Amino acid sequence: MLAMAGKTHDGATLRSDVSAYLYDAFSAENSALAFLDRWTQRRVFDENMAKIALVLEADDPVEYCYQNLVREIDTEAETGIYLIGRNSNSAELDALTADPGISGLLHQEMATIAPMFFADELSHSYRDMDIVWVAVQARYDRAYIDATVSQMIMALLHEDGNAVADMSHALRSLLYAFHEDLARRLSGMPPILSERSMRELVMMVSDLADRAGDYGPRVEAICGRAGTS
Repeated sequence: MLAMAGKTHDGATLRSDVSAYLYDAFSAENSALAFLDRWTQRRVFDENMAKIALVLEADDPVEYCYQNLVREIDTEAETGIYLIGRNSNSAELDALTADPGISGLLHQEMATIAPMFFADELSHSYRDMDIVWVAVQARYDRAYIDATVSQMIMALLHEDGNAVADMSHALRSLLYAFHEDLARRLSGMPPILSERSMRELVMMVSDLADRAGDYGPRVEAICGRAGTS
């Protein structure tokens, strides 16, 4: 048992819960992760277990976990923006359609976007940008898995799953809107946010980036602990 912030948390139970979650994710028919080879699945598993250990050992586990969550949802948003409104079967993505900074229509513009963001995948696609969409789904699924594990850890630390779900949705609202605007601007598409709204969004995302810190060292720490460097 691990004591944090005056509370006692069962790390063994958390690892068991995460193990069960990852097993289901690797087994789900509609998940791109189900098609990963055993070695890659093992890497995903080991890195998430390493992340749990590093969080529980941190001087401030809640802050350490929050930094992970920001990084992972930011990574998730890079490809998740193209899945909103595209029969995603995701409650998290569906909930974002009401956000004024998220159109839910970027999937319809992939022919314009792919040459900028998925040039290699596009060059290997045969029809309907099939390889592009496989890559988008796979990258999203991996980032979503990592973010969900961090949400599970945070729920244990906070002992309030609803508060963690609300916090995660707020992060997604900011980061998905930011990445949609970035994709639109770099692809020559018109923005959907006013300049004032975009400036405010950039300021909030910058604050998140400052709090989360440099992604590189955190990823290296997790991979080093997992032995996957």
